[in-house]
Amino acid sequence: MSDIANALFQQMRLTILLTAKDDAEQSPFLPAYLLAWDDGVYPILDEGADWHKPHAEQFRIAKEQVDRIFSILCDHWEDKKEVTFYELEDLLGIHGSAYSTGDFQRNDVISICRYLFLHDRFDKEFWSTLCRNGECPSDAHIIGSNREVDIYFN
Repeated sequence: MSDIANALFQQMRLTILLTAKDDAEQSPFLPAYLLAWDDGVYPILDEGADWHKPHAEQFRIAKEQVDRIFSILCDHWEDKKEVTFYELEDLLGIHGSAYSTGDFQRNDVISICRYLFLHDRFDKEFWSTLCRNGECPSDAHIIGSNREVDIYFN
């Protein structure tokens, strides 16, 4: 990634995130879109917005990664098959928080799932199953949190 492209991405990122710094409800951006910029998740469900499109290469979590997890979850949803977070990790080649044989890390999956949750994809029961106690790491419980916006400038 070129220095100029990275600088433009960071400038756009901060511009978007600063709209929610004092009062997220006053931001013109949806909570899911703000989370995508904060966590570096390519916002595949926000194609109506143009701000991220010139910066697709700069997002830490690529469009293809987000699409893969979304597709897996959609398949389970459509087939009415339960999936827990640990089962999702197995499908993605993740073996705990420190080891992965695939293209994903645990924190990436949590960020992607949180983005999808904030976009109201799937129902409450689906997310409750994914984040069931004992079948997900403790940090995955943030996925279904009632709090809509947490800007950490990650």
